[in-house]
Amino acid sequence: MISSKASAKRQCATKCRPKRRLSGATLGTYTTGILRRPPGTQFSLVDAVNLSKFSRSVTVRVYDWSSGTPVALPVFPCETRSCTVWLGANRSDFLYADVSNVQFKYEVRITRPIDRNLVTNVFGVSNTPFTPQPGDTVLQKNLVRIRRMR
Repeated sequence: MISSKASAKRQCATKCRPKRRLSGATLGTYTTGILRRPPGTQFSLVDAVNLSKFSRSVTVRVYDWSSGTPVALPVFPCETRSCTVWLGANRSDFLYADVSNVQFKYEVRITRPIDRNLVTNVFGVSNTPFTPQPGDTVLQKNLVRIRRMR
């Protein structure tokens, strides 16, 4: 009798426990696709806002496709070809790349957790005062997911 109670207790311990939330968020890489650079566009700017209760990371890469093959451009504030920033809960930030030397076309790729509370929008902007340029705006709903990773 004791062994069956112990066995039942063990079964309940494994079956009755609430499922734990997975610690690692699923990431997705999103692209603007190739954009033609209008003459007034100096910078490609990514605005990110985290409406979640938890910190989230956003990684941005910008490529010059003018030669037909991708050439990574430095992304600021990191000044590297791949820039990752952490957004605290209910915070926003922006990342940007100088695309003034891009002859024809460029692409922006954003890697971030797949989470509706994290919104990223891409704008091609002029030099100060950073006016959005027509045809260079790609909102979150228009970004194309090209990769999903765990």
